[in-house]
Amino acid sequence: MGSVVSWIEQGLTPCSEKHLAYLNGRGVDEDTTISFYTWKCPPTPSPCQRFTLNFGTTGNRIEGNLIIPIYTPRGGLIGFEARDFDGEGKKKVLQYRTTQAQWNAYFLGSEKAFASLWNGCDLYIVEGIFDLVALEKVIPKSDAVISTLRAGMDNNSINMISRFLSAYNTIYIAYDNDETGRKKGAWLKSKFESLGARVYLAKYRGKDPNQVWKKGGLAMLRRMFC
Repeated sequence: MGSVVSWIEQGLTPCSEKHLAYLNGRGVDEDTTISFYTWKCPPTPSPCQRFTLNFGTTGNRIEGNLIIPIYTPRGGLIGFEARDFDGEGKKKVLQYRTTQAQWNAYFLGSEKAFASLWNGCDLYIVEGIFDLVALEKVIPKSDAVISTLRAGMDNNSINMISRFLSAYNTIYIAYDNDETGRKKGAWLKSKFESLGARVYLAKYRGKDPNQVWKKGGLAMLRRMFC
């Protein structure tokens, strides 16, 4: 599986101008802790049959897509999200996971999250990638934000986080402010509380944290989440 990871890393090239403009519009800047790339097909075929079936022999079906890698707490690549979007902002989102994702915590931002928890700091949990980008602008630098990539959090990830929790940590859940987000947030709060965590559901106005930033900037983000 290491060869698959090495092969994928060959396809991660610096963001295109189109992607840089898009990311800047979503609030990504030099302080954003997660990485973005543009996919460029490697010169050799993928060693993973599952990858080939979903994306083509060299990833040709995601050629030019925006790529957001997903890493383990120790920095190993275990998957990615690929995004394609048109001029109107309509997007198509695909995911790939290596076999290592089965036994690792799978969410965006795990590297900083576990370090912050170990140091007694707080953790914020959001759905979307750009919700993470928004909250990182206003929370203390010692705290961390993770994105569960809309799908919610599995029990493996919950249990791994719980191992790092202490009396000093607080978990803040800021899922999307709709019926689905509220239900997922309440479920996640219940799971963590059953493991002894101190958990708060963020109450805010707006669709999600990134929309709060787009509508009201840093001032509104601070008012809603700090």
